[in-house]
Amino acid sequence: MEVLCGNTLFRAHTSVLSLHSPVLSQMLVKSNLATAESPNGCPRIPSSDTATDFASLLKVIYLPGYVTLFLCRRIVPLRTSVYRFPERNKVPDFSAFSSLLRITAKYQMPNIRSQILEVIRDAYPVTFEGLDPSKALGENVFSGPAPHPNAVLNLFVQQKLTSALPMAYYMAVRRGPDLLMNSRFPANARLAPEILQVAIKGLIALREMELKETHRLILGPVFPHSASSKCPSGDIVGPRVSEAHQKVIDRITDSCRSGTRLLQVLSLGDICSGDCDGFCNSCVEEWEYRHAEVRKKAWTALPDMFGLRA
Repeated sequence: MEVLCGNTLFRAHTSVLSLHSPVLSQMLVKSNLATAESPNGCPRIPSSDTATDFASLLKVIYLPGYVTLFLCRRIVPLRTSVYRFPERNKVPDFSAFSSLLRITAKYQMPNIRSQILEVIRDAYPVTFEGLDPSKALGENVFSGPAPHPNAVLNLFVQQKLTSALPMAYYMAVRRGPDLLMNSRFPANARLAPEILQVAIKGLIALREMELKETHRLILGPVFPHSASSKCPSGDIVGPRVSEAHQKVIDRITDSCRSGTRLLQVLSLGDICSGDCDGFCNSCVEEWEYRHAEVRKKAWTALPDMFGLRA
């Protein structure tokens, strides 16, 4: 039989396609093939799939182990006799990954689809404990040029990947509203009005939490200081305390401008360029340590912020 996808014609075995998918089996029943046009002597079935998507389907069906090979760590030659492994949890290409997600959903291939979904668990974790900064997170899980986070968000919304959506929304909004909407974005990175509305609402909620929690973190209890300490936190009275603390708060909250870094590990050394307005190392280390609780609180709130709570 032949399958026509746009201007591309594929030839495949009816029995093989039917064996791998109940949807294909129903579509290719003998009664349908009997009435189909046969310009080349084979029944021709038109398909709404793109040529890329249908080619991915044929690879999954005709190449045993293709999905496993696609998702595993690939050996990449550097020189004639030297090889390296890419990062453990990376997948080769966003376009091919998207194609596999679409066709395994459309043609009801749950076993293969579950293998594909495994690769995004580390990049878009369900729990805060799974948020490992040492691993590729968000769109960085894809090898080659990273896709726009909007494109990933669109794909996950279309594919109803509910568990990955909180992190996908966060990755899309964290750089601020200017990078959420732009008429020059490629088609797959333009958010539909309903998705954009949810994203902006969540960004506002994240920004409000960031300001509130940063004030609480910096102005909260600190270690006792010796009488000789020049650290502003050791001086419990006077305007010098509020002015010094406010400078640190401003540096943290302004560092993300109109976006948010609420889930990012706090590094005051980077933000303050090595000078945290006279605060001692004990204060700085304590703030960085306690910021993990802030990140955990923000992570727990993400589904509510983006209206994803069931």
